[in-house]
Amino acid sequence: MNIFKFRILVDENDDFVREIEIKSNATFENLHNFIVKSLKLSSKELASFHTSNDKWEKLQEITLIDMSGDDDKDLKESDVVRTIFIMSESKLNRFLDEIDQKLIYEYDFLQMRTFLMELADITPEDKSVKYPRLTLSKGRLEMHENVKVEKDSEKLKNELLKEFNSIVNGDFDDDDNDMDDDY
Repeated sequence: MNIFKFRILVDENDDFVREIEIKSNATFENLHNFIVKSLKLSSKELASFHTSNDKWEKLQEITLIDMSGDDDKDLKESDVVRTIFIMSESKLNRFLDEIDQKLIYEYDFLQMRTFLMELADITPEDKSVKYPRLTLSKGRLEMHENVKVEKDSEKLKNELLKEFNSIVNGDFDDDDNDMDDDY
């Protein structure tokens, strides 16, 4: 059995580095759960992995849950159908087999956090070690809340109703029509 060592980085913080070792036959869900646990993230958020080329362009997506919906009965034989990969059913070694391969891990689709992952090493399993494990932890992960969620539903309802009424009554300022008369 081989062990995959992943290096995890974030674009916003050059000081942040994590290295994780995990068995090559583990699922992407095992990797996701360990990342969530080791970074102290909420386990209630959706996430996806993407295989990537050397330019960090997304290739295949491996999702936490199947979000494809019902089968489309109107598909023709000539239609291109994307294969859906689910984390719990997808083993790491099915998608990765070479050092320097890249993954993009997207966490929390409302406040999107993107982690860049690189397969840093492939080594034989050490039977005396429990995997997965964190082997390097450098820097802090800053979590900024970008989405304001109104917890008072009555206040939210009143704000939305006020906004709706001003649109219906034409009481809003449409910035798109503020053209200079000089043109």
